[in-house]
Amino acid sequence: MKTLLTLLFSVIILAGQAQKPITTIPFELYGDHIIIKASVDDSRPLDFIFDSGSGFTVIDEDISRELGLSGKKIQMNEPAAVLELIKHNKLDINHFPMEKNIKIYSTDLDHLEISMGRNIDGIVGYDLLHHHTVRLNYEDQTMDIYDHGKGPKNGDAIPFVLNTSIPVIKGSVVLNNNEAHTANFYVITGAGTTLDFNSPYAKKYDVIHKTGKHYSYPVKGISKEENLHYEGHVLSASFGKQTIEDLPIGISTARSGIQASENVAGILGNQVLSMYNITFDIPGKMLYFEKNSNYGKKLAVNCSGIDLQLSPDKEKLLVHQVFEDSPADEAGIKLNDELVSINNTPAAELALPDIKEMLRQEGQTVKLVLKDNGQEKLVSIKLKSLLE
Repeated sequence: MKTLLTLLFSVIILAGQAQKPITTIPFELYGDHIIIKASVDDSRPLDFIFDSGSGFTVIDEDISRELGLSGKKIQMNEPAAVLELIKHNKLDINHFPMEKNIKIYSTDLDHLEISMGRNIDGIVGYDLLHHHTVRLNYEDQTMDIYDHGKGPKNGDAIPFVLNTSIPVIKGSVVLNNNEAHTANFYVITGAGTTLDFNSPYAKKYDVIHKTGKHYSYPVKGISKEENLHYEGHVLSASFGKQTIEDLPIGISTARSGIQASENVAGILGNQVLSMYNITFDIPGKMLYFEKNSNYGKKLAVNCSGIDLQLSPDKEKLLVHQVFEDSPADEAGIKLNDELVSINNTPAAELALPDIKEMLRQEGQTVKLVLKDNGQEKLVSIKLKSLLE
């Protein structure tokens, strides 16, 4: 009996050790993007987007110059861009060396910063997932980093395959005309969307005209190419044992990059992923989805008819797009109007994701002060979903 108890006690200890992370770090959920702190070659802590769709680590060229990094200019096909390859770098997270000899690609991230509304120092994804098991706790906004094989396996276990270093899972979607589709989808924490259809799949099955009322706007990725992006709606989307009803979705028209992939139907993005605490186990080829308190939250859509982004000098917040026949269009809001305040709060005091959230509150009336060629104007708009 004593031997048996000793054995059981040892098993319990080993099981506990198996669940202990190397390190746990907080992350910031800025809108639909995960921001973590990381250091390159013993630098100060830098703000990196954690993106499971990034097959390599990227650093902003301004930070690269600050750190004295230099390399060789290369032409990338996916994404279509010129980047500077810098070899033999060290990546630290929470003072723990994650990678000791990685390639980092330097490029200008200004266009992403303008779109997001904040400064970003870099992007990291596969270089972290390739060597460690990672668990994202969206409730507590923490990231646990484990040695491979020692991460938790809680929730719905969903197998995946890697496609260009990105996890791909099988899922199904029921379009608004009740047409059911079973296909493969990328799992990308860096995508600020619910579920997007890639351009080849959308074109092949005429998805745009099977997702109800829709609207469009221009988007950019890590390359500076801008493509039209449509927003629509589907009856449901399922993956593993999970089903989400009444889902707003996106439809890409990209001509390059992963959204132009012909082998994968689309992307499962962070608006859906944040409903779960997720473990990424690359060697085990398994993702674990555990529902959290965000599960079942209403996924709001654009209700104003405007898209906002920073000015090129990042000093002002400008109207980047006005959607036709929208509340903003009817109120006379124009392209490049500067947003001065919203509901009597200066725009400079608010984060861009918070402003966008205020403009998604269907049925509410918001008061906007805008500058049109230097002249201020007060506009009140009644918010209404653009998908109805």
